[in-house]
Amino acid sequence: MEYVDSVVMIPGTMAHCYDVNHGGKRILIDAGTAGSGKKIVSYYEKLHSKPEILLITHYHPDHIGGIPAIREAFNPRIYVPEGEKEVIAGKRRMVPADSIISKIMARTVRMKRNDGLLTMSDFHLDGVEVLSTAGHTPDSRSFIFENLKGIFVGDAAMKKKDRITFNRSFTLFPDRAEKSIETITSYRGYTVYPGHGNIFKIQ
Repeated sequence: MEYVDSVVMIPGTMAHCYDVNHGGKRILIDAGTAGSGKKIVSYYEKLHSKPEILLITHYHPDHIGGIPAIREAFNPRIYVPEGEKEVIAGKRRMVPADSIISKIMARTVRMKRNDGLLTMSDFHLDGVEVLSTAGHTPDSRSFIFENLKGIFVGDAAMKKKDRITFNRSFTLFPDRAEKSIETITSYRGYTVYPGHGNIFKIQ
C-alpha cells in the first residue's frame, strides 16, 4: 500500500499539536494541556485511528499536560528530550525564565507523574531527524520530516509580522534561543510548524 505523508493541526488545543502521517505511521507532535489531551483523544477516536508515537518538543505544561490522557487511551511510545525527562516525568520542577509570569508558572504548576518515558536517543525513524534547538528550555528539540520538508519546532520559533523570533517571557536562555533560530532558518524552503502562531515557510 502506498501512503501519502500529511500533517493536520489538531483543532482546539491550547498549544498547537500536530498529527503527522509518516509512511503509514501516525505520529503526534506535542500533547497540549490536560484539557487538550481530551480533545486529542477525541480527534483520533473520530478517525478510528491512534498515534503510535508521541514526540515532545519541550517540558512546558501546555505541551505535555495531555500525556496522561493520551497514554491511557492509546499507549503510544513517548519520546522526550533527555535533559527534560525528569521534569516531564514529574520528578522535579522546571527552571523558570526571568519573567514574573514564568516564575509563577514554575511555582504553581504541578506536573503529573509520567512513567515509562523514552528519550530522543532511543528514537530512530527513517526520514525523521531530531534537531537540538535549546534555549527556550534547556534541551528543547525540533523534528525534521524530510518527505514533508517540514520542521516541527515547538516554541523554538514563531513568526511575528515579518520576523522569526521566540517568546522571550518564557525563554530560559535567549542567547541559545537566537542560535537555534539561526539553525532553523538555515533550512530554506522548509515549512515551520510552530507551537503557537501561524505556520510559515522559510524563504
